[in-house]
Amino acid sequence: MHISNGTGLLFPTLMYLASYKENDSLVTLNPAAANEEYRADPNNVVCYGVYGCFPITPPWTDERRPIALYPEKPSKINVRFPVFNRKTRVHPKFIDLDDPDYLGEVGINPAGRIYVITHGFLQSGKAKWIERMINELLDRDEEGTASCIVIDWGGGSSPPYNQASANIRLVGAIAANALHMIYEELGLKNLDRVHMIGHSLGAHLSGYTGYYLQKDFGLKLGRITGMDPAELAFTETNPIVRLDTTDAKYVDVVHSDATPFVPKIGLGLYEPIGHLDFYPNGGFNQPGCDQSFWKRKDGSFVSSMYQFFSCSHVRSVDFFIESIQSKCPFTAIACESYEKFMAGECFDCDRDGHLCFNFGLRSHDSFRALSQAKQIIGSPAIQAFFVTGPAEPFCRTHYKVTIKVSDTDESMIHGGEIGRFHLAVHGSKGVLSEQMAFTDDAELYEPGQNYTRVLAGTSVGKPRKLSVSWEYNTSFLNPLTWRILTSPRVYIEYIVLQSLEYRTKIRLCPSYNIPVTNNVDSIFTQDNCRYYPQPLDTVLN
Repeated sequence: MHISNGTGLLFPTLMYLASYKENDSLVTLNPAAANEEYRADPNNVVCYGVYGCFPITPPWTDERRPIALYPEKPSKINVRFPVFNRKTRVHPKFIDLDDPDYLGEVGINPAGRIYVITHGFLQSGKAKWIERMINELLDRDEEGTASCIVIDWGGGSSPPYNQASANIRLVGAIAANALHMIYEELGLKNLDRVHMIGHSLGAHLSGYTGYYLQKDFGLKLGRITGMDPAELAFTETNPIVRLDTTDAKYVDVVHSDATPFVPKIGLGLYEPIGHLDFYPNGGFNQPGCDQSFWKRKDGSFVSSMYQFFSCSHVRSVDFFIESIQSKCPFTAIACESYEKFMAGECFDCDRDGHLCFNFGLRSHDSFRALSQAKQIIGSPAIQAFFVTGPAEPFCRTHYKVTIKVSDTDESMIHGGEIGRFHLAVHGSKGVLSEQMAFTDDAELYEPGQNYTRVLAGTSVGKPRKLSVSWEYNTSFLNPLTWRILTSPRVYIEYIVLQSLEYRTKIRLCPSYNIPVTNNVDSIFTQDNCRYYPQPLDTVLN
């Protein structure tokens, strides 16, 4: 979530304060007695028949959840389960929990994969992103046997936020009953081919579903994908309160609005809670999410406000949907922190524990392959990082770039320069990437020094050469930037370009002793390096 001046708390706070309305804590003790209401009391327990009881004693109520409510009645939430398959995309049939015999008519193929998709706060099963995800998943399924089930709990996703967060406990129990009925009626051997995908509150809802399947029916989901699990009332809570690794055999999580800095708090969790946690662009402030709220003219004020404040929050959905059929690999690498990743300290796959994974739908394949190869042992909390673009297509390929500024006499006499490098990668088939800024801001580059960064650009295949330009920045207040008798220039001895996706590393050099000058492209090639006596192995290792 890209918000300046410490206003990152505004939208979460508005949602939270909405919880304090006087009548919001009224619930029904006995679902059969519609008129019997009372204020939420930790000493009482609300039960809803086969779905069980829902206490609000600790850990459901604590300092991070000061107002915990009971779930509203099932009839109020009105959970619906439309089913989509290759032939049924527009007019789905619905699962009827009261009619197990009808289940065979809704279009679930027991031999295929079953995707269960659910939304979050302020949304319903008719959200546009759900339609997009369904179509991508079904189009990808070559056998045509996959089905998608939507958990539409729109009747319980409205404000106040803490009521919606209470409702997902009941919705998770209802969904568990629906999946158990599918298991029983369709004769499934297990739930290994069931993949739940939830956004925001829907991520924790998926965790509750996995919990109740184990608790009530002895069944375990194959996979849960949590797309930016909601932060408010879930951060640093007991695992039973939120999504965690015990809820499915494999839990992968996407963090896209999860800033770790106070007071800027995002809508998503920052803490790792899955078997594999992905942090695109560090997990917060997603590229392209900095447009002004006041420029939005679509929809109501509340809708526009939500879209603006949730841009980074929703990017987790956009990234996952793109991963379903993208030919771009969406490679991520495990690292101790995003800062170390961007500094190039974690860029060699399978070295020093820096394992590489495919992000998105294919993440389980790479996780399973590394587990079978004994490179992953047990259930470690793995945090993996990658960089995206600001708009679709988001996927980028990653390059570790090391620039060696020459220490020749010409370079030493000229001295340091303050500015920015821009680089573009030439691929094997003549494809050229967009220009990538080596740094966000102008920096000082001094003779004889090495400078390393991780950059991300559009895929061009295996890298062959580089176009390099120099953006000179002058400041009247900084004498180091003054160039009166000489033109701005930087003498580069070589650039080492390492590709994460292709796992290649090459040394590229300019034409002999020709500097990079202001706003002029210089071509760096491997062939030019023949003029430089330094052994290649010394540079690349």
